[in-house]
Amino acid sequence: MRSGAGDRSKLAAASTFLVGVAVMLLCAPAATARDKPGIEVRDMHYGEVLFHFYQQDDFTALNHLLAARYAGRISHHDEESELLLGGLFLAYGQHRQAGEIFDRLLSESADKKVRDRAWFYLGKVRFQRGLFADAEAALRQVGKKLPKRLAAEHKLLLAQSLMNQDRFDEAATVLEQWKGPGDWTAYARLNLGVAFVRAGRLADGAAALDRVGRISTRSDELRSLRDKANLALGYAFLQSEQPEAARDVLSRVRINGPFSNKALLGVGWADALQADYRNALVPWLELRDRDLLDSAVQESLLAVPYAFGRLQAHGSAVEHYLTAIGAFDTEIARIDQAIERARTGELVPALLQTDDPDIGRWYWQLQDVPDNADARYLYHLVANHDFQDGLRNFRDLLALGGYLRDWSTKLDTFEDILDTRTQAYEQRVPVVEASFSAENLQELHARRDALAARLDEIARERDVAGLATTAERQQWELLSSLEDSPAWSHAGAADARDKHRLLKGLLAWNLDRDYKLRLWQQRSALGDLDQVIARADAAAAKMNAVKGDIPAEIDGYRARLAELRPRLDRMQSGVTVALGGQREHLQMLAVTELEAQRERLATYRVQARFALATIYDRANATAANQEPQP
Repeated sequence: MRSGAGDRSKLAAASTFLVGVAVMLLCAPAATARDKPGIEVRDMHYGEVLFHFYQQDDFTALNHLLAARYAGRISHHDEESELLLGGLFLAYGQHRQAGEIFDRLLSESADKKVRDRAWFYLGKVRFQRGLFADAEAALRQVGKKLPKRLAAEHKLLLAQSLMNQDRFDEAATVLEQWKGPGDWTAYARLNLGVAFVRAGRLADGAAALDRVGRISTRSDELRSLRDKANLALGYAFLQSEQPEAARDVLSRVRINGPFSNKALLGVGWADALQADYRNALVPWLELRDRDLLDSAVQESLLAVPYAFGRLQAHGSAVEHYLTAIGAFDTEIARIDQAIERARTGELVPALLQTDDPDIGRWYWQLQDVPDNADARYLYHLVANHDFQDGLRNFRDLLALGGYLRDWSTKLDTFEDILDTRTQAYEQRVPVVEASFSAENLQELHARRDALAARLDEIARERDVAGLATTAERQQWELLSSLEDSPAWSHAGAADARDKHRLLKGLLAWNLDRDYKLRLWQQRSALGDLDQVIARADAAAAKMNAVKGDIPAEIDGYRARLAELRPRLDRMQSGVTVALGGQREHLQMLAVTELEAQRERLATYRVQARFALATIYDRANATAANQEPQP
């Protein structure tokens, strides 16, 4: 390993890299809180969409929102629903559709709240697409009508847009006076400190980063943020050749935290810059037994013999260089095997084998790696933003393929339902037709007309006996039959004739007395019968009409199913092709990352061999000089 200017050059490159990582990875929280403005829900369908949205079921929310908007069922929330639609498109990386929605809202809406949110989301779309100048222009249009959480994110996005344009002073100005929610403040200060450091204002950056680096908290997230701030500040001090200050700051980083390796490496370099190689060996020897895939650990394997060499302990230096070469060779062989497995397609499915396949979680990212031989390589791989983004797309495609397969099954079920309806229709139609046959209705009308004619005749002739009950009619007929009897004219039957006349007169009087009431009752019953017949006629007409509509309706459903099935097949084919392409892309990223790890190890191996050869050459030269001359 070279000393002097070469060491400082490597150290400067490492510190610049860390500050850049801080800008790209530390400048925003891992998840953005959802905008909950507390709106009044006036349409039931919009409320249902919001229910799915706040349950993190974004895919269902998106589908129901599109269906409700298409059917015109959320007219009271037109602009709000369009904002939500744009946000959902943005969450799924559909930047073009989201941008079109926000552009349309800006051109049509007069509501300042809607316009501010539209400008904010449009800026976010442009930022995610890497259009930082356009993102800045949109974000500067945002007024003061954003909800509290969005307002906090707005400032961070604006600052990030400026930093990505290397306008660090302006980014610092944006964040310097900003006061947001408590859990955002630390991120803002970290961004501010990084912006100051990148702008060359180390004192201002150190003040901001130091505040974050001294946070007292029990939150794991803020503890990690604290370590990041101390790491960035420590390497900034190393780059500015302030090793004592760097050592003090790097010593704050937790010894078992995720950033401890780089901190230990930096502490060692801080001692080395002060020529205290004996103390430098303490953190570097600690790193020697840690995961070799970490670049800090790899560098420590070279730093340890370098320090021994500076201490003139050449034997120990040779021993550690040989150990480093052996470790590099072993790890390179393992990486070669991992590269081969990645190329065969085993890697990506293994990453998602324990994942919940449901689609639609905002900002999803892989949290755990599978417990297998490649796990130690995957930690570095999943930290890659492009790989996480590709894995998210692959996961969504898997879920979408599952939804399409479910719908194919549902189409089969729907066809079974239509077959059942067809069979039921064919079985019931003959029974219903028999009940409402034309002959039956004609006979019913004829009987009704006969009854009406008889009633008219009774009314016209005032035939009181015509309205008699069955018992009264039997009595009347019996009394009438006695009048025709031969014995009725016998002289001894005078008393019987008087009684007969009295009974017949009494019966006639009763019939005459109830005549009008009975006539009204019969006409009322005839009216009821007319209503029943009218309903029967209407039912028959409806049956005749429906009899043709039901087959047409079933045929319409069958046509829709016939249209949907090839459409689903095309979509499934498209998803399959996209999955293949995305898998190849992820495999390429995995292979590229593994090859980069291999290349770095190979470079360190060359350096170790070169340093070892240098030690041997010096030893040989020294031995040659000490040999007696002949």
